[in-house]
Amino acid sequence: MNRIVTGNLESLDQMITFIDSLSDAEYQYLPKPLFDSSIGQHLRHIVDLFLALVNSTDEEINYDIRRRGALVETDKQQGLKELNDIRIWVSSISDKDGNKDILIHTETALTTQQTDSFKSSFGRELCFASSHLVHHLAIMAAIAKMAGKEVDSKLGLAPATATYERDLERTLN
Repeated sequence: MNRIVTGNLESLDQMITFIDSLSDAEYQYLPKPLFDSSIGQHLRHIVDLFLALVNSTDEEINYDIRRRGALVETDKQQGLKELNDIRIWVSSISDKDGNKDILIHTETALTTQQTDSFKSSFGRELCFASSHLVHHLAIMAAIAKMAGKEVDSKLGLAPATATYERDLERTLN
């Protein structure tokens, strides 16, 4: 579980550094027609995903609780506060939490309201949250570029891709 926590902290730190580097205008920039969501709205989605884990019971996680329209979508300082709170929470996760069986509840259909439940483990769901953060960070980086911001090319890079690039660099050297 320590490695999962470490990976989550790396992803959260990358997100915090990125969000901190943005101006308020970049945080709120809506690059229509290519994207319908701002960086702040993507951040709210990621925070909500982690909050589902934070607020989970010992038996279940509900991913359908969302805060659309929340202050975090437009206020960069609120976004940073919520990310830092999540970082503190992730730091407190213990080894025994990782293998804890948990039931996931999430909507699975677009045309009707249909919620399904799945067995998982807390550690697996923490991995999912970190992976989803990286995916949205890549989208956020694209939005920032569209707003004219210079962005580190490693931003939003998946861990497996980072390993591939390190191996490729070793092979070339």
